[in-house]
Amino acid sequence: MRAEEPDREFDWRSALREYRRRLRLSLPEVARRSGLSLSAVRTYESGARHPSRAALKAITDALGMTAEQSNPIFAGAGYATNWRAIYHEAYGPRPIEWFEEEVERSWWPVMVTNEAADLIAANRALRYVISVPLSQRLPDPEFNLLAWGSNPEWAAHVDSWDEAMSFILGLAKGLRGRHSDPETPTPWAVAAYQRFLRGDPALITRMLKLWEPAEPLPQTTRMHYPVRWRDDEGRLLRFTSVSTVADVYQVFAWHDWIPDDAETMLLLRGDAQP
Repeated sequence: MRAEEPDREFDWRSALREYRRRLRLSLPEVARRSGLSLSAVRTYESGARHPSRAALKAITDALGMTAEQSNPIFAGAGYATNWRAIYHEAYGPRPIEWFEEEVERSWWPVMVTNEAADLIAANRALRYVISVPLSQRLPDPEFNLLAWGSNPEWAAHVDSWDEAMSFILGLAKGLRGRHSDPETPTPWAVAAYQRFLRGDPALITRMLKLWEPAEPLPQTTRMHYPVRWRDDEGRLLRFTSVSTVADVYQVFAWHDWIPDDAETMLLLRGDAQP
């Protein structure tokens, strides 16, 4: 689709020609690489004809231009910028193995979740706190933050249960264009809701009471919520969970549980380290 007002301040044809010449490529070679006719490439560069977006992409691909390099060319020709391609080049989707390695760089608890709140990766410290064995492979559908909310064994550890659940519900309500609720969940949330509804009836009722007052949370690149966790020995660990974007394409999020007090920090430094 053509933009309404092309960037007439930028001579994209000259820029394209200079880029080709720096590579010492002839017009016939560009035509061969792009799959376009020589006459088409010549007239596009001279200004006798205006290329379609597909034709212009064929030329920039033939020249080996990155999305960032070709961005001014497309804008100058009057086409919308492909920000997704630029982001993909800079960050791209990461394999699960990368997240598994990355979370272990931190001594405090760190996890990665997907859009449905499934646990994708968790470091040694997080596994220690929530009692997930190191041998347990992730992702595992049984390890879901929403579904854990109705599990009495898990909920008993969370002193900040209402605050944590309100945060998760606020995220669900704040997904623009993908509104979700317990009665009509969006497809990505169906499995999590089903697991939650198989849990303890008292906790389900408690969560439903939180749904209406939960404020929709706008999607930002950095969010935080309190976590107060009581371990198997009855000790209270205090954290601020800082949630940030991990992967836009796969809708993954980082959750760093930052210790809020010296007691929590010392416990993790001691017991949770290998």
